[in-house]
Amino acid sequence: MSDIAPLRRVIVNAPSPTDYHLEVATGNFLDYNPPPVEAASQHKQFERLLRASGAEVLSIEQLLDDAIEEARASGQFTTWLRATMPRLAPLANSITGATLLTRTRQVQFQTDAEGVYRHIVDHRLGFTFTRDVAVMTPRGLVLGNFASPSRRGEASLMRFATEFAPSLRDYPVVFDGMEEGLCLVGGDLQVVDERTLMVGVGHCTDPRVAPLLARRLQMDVITVQMRKGDAVRWKPSYDLLMQLFLHLDTCFTRVDDKLAVALPYFLEAEYADNDPLTRFLKGLVLEPTVDAEQARAAISSLADIGWVRRFRAGSGEEDTTIGRLKLVDLVRPWGWQVAFVGGPTDGFDMEHFFRIVLAEHQKQASNLVATSPGHVLAYEGAPRTKTALEACGAKVQTFNGRDLWPWCGGPHCLTLPLERG
Repeated sequence: MSDIAPLRRVIVNAPSPTDYHLEVATGNFLDYNPPPVEAASQHKQFERLLRASGAEVLSIEQLLDDAIEEARASGQFTTWLRATMPRLAPLANSITGATLLTRTRQVQFQTDAEGVYRHIVDHRLGFTFTRDVAVMTPRGLVLGNFASPSRRGEASLMRFATEFAPSLRDYPVVFDGMEEGLCLVGGDLQVVDERTLMVGVGHCTDPRVAPLLARRLQMDVITVQMRKGDAVRWKPSYDLLMQLFLHLDTCFTRVDDKLAVALPYFLEAEYADNDPLTRFLKGLVLEPTVDAEQARAAISSLADIGWVRRFRAGSGEEDTTIGRLKLVDLVRPWGWQVAFVGGPTDGFDMEHFFRIVLAEHQKQASNLVATSPGHVLAYEGAPRTKTALEACGAKVQTFNGRDLWPWCGGPHCLTLPLERG
């Protein structure tokens, strides 16, 4: 099993036009606006492509409906509801999966006097990116745990589904971030093969999960340093560094047996402390109108990104013989090619980075999902990255994701594969 093996069964959560009514309830407290209703039709096109590839597509809403029915039949649903969303307990007999996903009027617009749960922080908008809540590994499911209070409800619903939904009975949970008390987001995990797992750490996923996963999964765990600073504290920040290095799949994704796509410069030791952003920020420090302390903090954060560590399967001990490598340096000796976001350049090119790379990265150019080795689905809008991948032999099928990519997630994030191979 790996993240590029033929996709057989996958969970998605199509956004619904009613999801976006939440903006009224919250006063739009988020740092970005919820996407318009076109996101729903764009996601439907994505689902059609998944089915055309031969994959069975399951929806979160249907899984929740099935889990509710099963929990009711066993007399456990009201108990779960009281423990998880106590103000919905009086409505236990009428709750559906849509209710739990805040897609029904009874949840979104009830007043306190009516005694129901109002999803103000716990809003479910991020659940479209189902990869974040769980990842299937060769040993079973790894469940996520979010630092952001606005996404904790998603993790709770996924646990409920894995416990009660009949369709998920054959997929054991082998690691639960909430039970471990550590933050873990699925977009940071990539299964290389039966023996190797990559984990982005430091921003959304706590570095302490690495040795635990190595022991629990009996797999070598290779950690890749993401932006530091917010792993255990929620901070509603959507600055450039966060968008570049939100999760591992934001800047690096495997495409074929010996091919990956990556954000250039930051994952190669050759450019350590000399990448385009660091150069730019060093120049800004000298400007009298710039907050020099903030610029220096960003430079410091960039210096950490991309470095790898390896934790041995079984023992969880760190392998100190790996040397000082960044991720691209690590995979090239494995025989991997690396295609870069924005396409190739002749060495270092500041203008290309700021004009082309950042524009295509914004369209989640490195966040692709493989439906089989060398066959990937991607958003439209990153033509140079697409050309670079095709030059390496990959087949790239694109679809319109204009109202999905502003959420900082791509096709890899939109899918929770259950079965591959």
